[in-house]
Amino acid sequence: MGEHRGPYIRWRDEIWPLAVLLLLAAWYFFSFYNRFAGLRSGDGEFGGGMAFLAGLRPYRDYFTAGPPLNQLKAAVELTLFGKSLIVSRTLGVLERLSIVVLLYCWLRRSFSTSAAMLASFITIIVSAGDRTDPIASYNHDAILFAMICGFAASLSLEAIKPRTALYLGALAGVGAGLSFLTKQTVGAAAMVSVLVFGSIAIGKLRGTGRAAAWSVAFLAGVASPVLAMGFYLWRAGVLHTCLTMLFVSGPAAKASRPFLFLSREIMIAGDNWVWLMLGLIAIMLSARAVWRASTSSTANVDLGTRRWVDGILWCSFVVVATAELLAHTSLPALVDFGKSSVYYVLFGCALLGVVALFIGLRDKEKSPSRILNIALFAALAWSVAAALSLSWPAFEAMTLPGLGLLLAATIDGTRGKWGQGFLYLVLAAMVFIQIREKLDMPFGFDHQDEAAVRFATARSSQPELRDMKLSPEMTRLLDDALLEIRTNAKPDDTIFTFPEMGIFYALSGRRAPTWTDSHNIDVVQDSFARAEAERLLRSRPAVIVYARPTDTNMRQDERVWREGRPSGQRAMIAALDSMLSDYRLVGTYQLLPDDNPIRLYVRLQSSVMGRSAKAALSEDSGGNFGHRHGEISP
Repeated sequence: MGEHRGPYIRWRDEIWPLAVLLLLAAWYFFSFYNRFAGLRSGDGEFGGGMAFLAGLRPYRDYFTAGPPLNQLKAAVELTLFGKSLIVSRTLGVLERLSIVVLLYCWLRRSFSTSAAMLASFITIIVSAGDRTDPIASYNHDAILFAMICGFAASLSLEAIKPRTALYLGALAGVGAGLSFLTKQTVGAAAMVSVLVFGSIAIGKLRGTGRAAAWSVAFLAGVASPVLAMGFYLWRAGVLHTCLTMLFVSGPAAKASRPFLFLSREIMIAGDNWVWLMLGLIAIMLSARAVWRASTSSTANVDLGTRRWVDGILWCSFVVVATAELLAHTSLPALVDFGKSSVYYVLFGCALLGVVALFIGLRDKEKSPSRILNIALFAALAWSVAAALSLSWPAFEAMTLPGLGLLLAATIDGTRGKWGQGFLYLVLAAMVFIQIREKLDMPFGFDHQDEAAVRFATARSSQPELRDMKLSPEMTRLLDDALLEIRTNAKPDDTIFTFPEMGIFYALSGRRAPTWTDSHNIDVVQDSFARAEAERLLRSRPAVIVYARPTDTNMRQDERVWREGRPSGQRAMIAALDSMLSDYRLVGTYQLLPDDNPIRLYVRLQSSVMGRSAKAALSEDSGGNFGHRHGEISP
């Protein structure tokens, strides 16, 4: 293959492609970023920041299964730019634009300008396609830091000066550490994959001594933010509680035994075999092109002229414009088509990483750095996707950054007019379908889907929701509920939402009577949920916002998360049902026809604990529910 010392790239020439890439990506995100409320599990970052500014601290004042960095970041953002939801959303868009720039720069080191641009653009569109993607997302925080880790490690492979390589190794470690402090699974996966593949690659390129020094620098970089955060948590007296929540209680809610993660993956893939088959077909069709581009010694030479790149950009503009215009019609949109890209990345990056590493290690040339760089990229991409799958087996955030790698290699490696024509047709369809789907349902979670962007025409009276345009029914729900909360709940009173609707806590400034405001089945384990039901029965919240799950809903969730066994969430439902005789129904709200209705209840001011609630309390009196804030249920 010949010696490869990295591409000679005149970054002045990359400014205009980056500018157009940013323009297209920004056009997409700004077309829907303020058109949904994220009612169900969509505003965790905003809620976490608002809670922190209100003096509530994770692990001390409430249960959370995630590391603290996202809450701290959100609190800083809201302090600097104002306590409104639009701040979180705008900065979330800027983060996505940062991701697409980083992805382009990383791809550009191994592939042509046109391939890097098109692959980056498609990846950032597809990666935001999941209906539960709230834009301001701790998942994407963790992915961004993981990508910084991988990119810095990639640069260090080709650094000639030892000191430069060590600095880059330390920077890569810092990125992994920050990713770990945002989402522990993603950070740990990035840490292990980059450390292993990076040290092996440097050992091949520069010798075992350089590899050992680089590994030490990397681990020192990891340790710096992790130890700093650990010291902060220790001083706050919550380090042990934090570690227990992150590595015991939180994982137990998703799987009581490790193999259940794999069995859930298999179950979801089997239930949605079309996604899996499309991903496997894509691997078979693109395998030869990926192989050709990955092993080519001329990977950084643009295969087309400036005219080729201009043509691709204009076609992208036309595809985006058409999809945006059709989003304002009643034409139906395909749903979950992007999930096939998840399986393309999971299997494709695993295969590419192993093969590229094998070739790089067997190469007798002096410096096979390009193929080892690709192996490192693929390893990080696969590890990020696999770590994210522990949260849910298949969602589009898992395509970052691996889809970009596979698409860039496919674009550069495809030969012949017919082959290129077919490829560009498929890529255009991916963008068109994904944009149409997202604009048709900008957000949805667990039987509460929000209306298409064309129906987001109303503005809320809440100052924290300024610059947001929501559907009339969503606006009515938010305004009515917050009016009732401020009228009937004193500042030290509590409110309760079920299933989780965290935005009401953030907007009202009221707390939940329980130890957490999120009782999603994959967040709290069954014993904890039953303990929370007991706390709720004793607490008497002033206002309840309740979207009662159906028995079918519960069975579906229990099949996925509890192997079909009854979950502790049923105790929460029973507790709420028993309390409602002491509450007055104020309003009923239906976001979409197929969604579960949301009912707003206000406590009868003169009532004491009702007979039904007393009975429910006495029935469970033998349970182990005597947990104070600062403790966790076993």
